[in-house]
Amino acid sequence: MKLMVFSSGSSGNCTLIMTDKMNILVDVGITKKAIDENLAKVGLSLRDISYVFITHEHTDHIKALPQLLKLERLRFVTSAGTLNAISHIYSGAKGKELENLDKKVANDGFIILNRIEDTIMYPDLSFESLDVKVLPCFHDAAEPIGFVFCENGKRICYITDTGYVHRDLYDLITNCDAYILESNHDPELLMASSRPYYTKLRIVGDHGHLSNEDSMCILASVIGDNTKLIMHAHISQECNLSIIIEGVRRDVFKTYDIDRPDIEYVILGLVATKVYEI
Repeated sequence: MKLMVFSSGSSGNCTLIMTDKMNILVDVGITKKAIDENLAKVGLSLRDISYVFITHEHTDHIKALPQLLKLERLRFVTSAGTLNAISHIYSGAKGKELENLDKKVANDGFIILNRIEDTIMYPDLSFESLDVKVLPCFHDAAEPIGFVFCENGKRICYITDTGYVHRDLYDLITNCDAYILESNHDPELLMASSRPYYTKLRIVGDHGHLSNEDSMCILASVIGDNTKLIMHAHISQECNLSIIIEGVRRDVFKTYDIDRPDIEYVILGLVATKVYEI
């Protein structure tokens, strides 16, 4: 597998994953023009995308969705709760967003994910050479999800926009080859920011965002010998700094007695990364 992160943060999220048999996007929270431009950098277009995986309904994850719904062959994957939330959002729109959404759903353009009864988990998915584990996330959205993408024994874990990672998920995300994991904020910078107090409480809550320390403790618990790439994602531009992220990672890894200079660490932002091969 190969991956390229087009944008990561509260201004927009979109990631390209290229497999042996197909290409997919995870979230489309940037403009269609930006998606087209970034795909062109690797010799692709939206005609080459088979599926769009949507984590949740916030604008920074679905900005280009109204335009992409018009593309007949493109299919989407999301949770039932997220789809219902998007439908509710579009019901108040002045354009044809809801009509196009309903048409896409009616024509099997959506794979709608439902939790296994009496659990927080979802059934696994398979797409030709690609297997996908769907991960429940905990955010102030209807039914947010993350993913583990697996092909030819290589695995990419994608988790952003969650207040915590449930312990029941640790076995599913242990020893992945690559992690795209939220490292949203530094709590001290957040509390010193000009944001409203209720916003600060939302961010640090169980249905908010992972702090640097939260993120590094999760990584320290799950990385393994296969892990060669860690991408710190959805970083707050106002309430975080690269130097703090790196310092917290160093301190937490030292506490866990982890010394992994062989891992490539990437701090993501709103500018596209290079292509990484897993």
